[in-house]
Amino acid sequence: MQKITKKIGNLKLVVHENALLAVGSFAKDISDILRELQKNGRRDVLFLSSGGSALAALENIDERVISPNLTIGVLDERFDPTNKISNYIELRKTAFYKRAVARGCRLIDTSTKKGQTQEGLAQFYEGELRNWRNAHPKGAIVVTMGLGPDGHTAGIMPFPEDPKRFRELFEGTQFVASYDAGKKNQYSKRITVTMTFLRQVDVVSAFITGENKGPVFQKLIEGDAFEEVPGRILRSLPCGTVHVDSELIRSAGYLLSNGRL
Repeated sequence: MQKITKKIGNLKLVVHENALLAVGSFAKDISDILRELQKNGRRDVLFLSSGGSALAALENIDERVISPNLTIGVLDERFDPTNKISNYIELRKTAFYKRAVARGCRLIDTSTKKGQTQEGLAQFYEGELRNWRNAHPKGAIVVTMGLGPDGHTAGIMPFPEDPKRFRELFEGTQFVASYDAGKKNQYSKRITVTMTFLRQVDVVSAFITGENKGPVFQKLIEGDAFEEVPGRILRSLPCGTVHVDSELIRSAGYLLSNGRL
């Protein structure tokens, strides 16, 4: 085993004793980021959340940092005309969403509308992101990110067998990609931000926990090919924090001292 560094690229790495503590710190981190941007005059903020456990953590964000200068949405969407598996619909179920509506935040609704095709939804989302960037050239983009056991982040799946396809989907000029992930994920019809968009991000707060993600976390730290582990994009982002638990670090094969680095 080797001792892991306290940085992932430009990002601070914080190891928590367990996943519950990581969730609390993750939510506080997001609150602090939004508060600091308000203090520094970056009053227009695009805040996009990943799905899953990150959505649950939003409940603990300090209400005082939720203001009309925020535009809120999700990093990736699952295309489904019934909207039973929509990430945006899951966001709508949170108390964070209800507070955002009450406080006048702008919302990017990526749920599937009646008659809308997958490509149509992707074009809508592309337009929303482009319009926000054009309207707020000095605004800040803040995202939450996770890492799947296969190395995916947002809706960007790994394509180690076809690097060219990966580049075509996620490394072009578009902010949003629409594609069928096939057997790579149980939710195959994806609309997701691209690597190109993620390189526009100003601040990230990432949340990665659990023994099952240890092996891919090690790959994230030690390898370079995005098509193998898309989550490696974290190492290219300019500012933020990665929250992990000690279980993940041990599973990745790194040394800890009393649960801490």
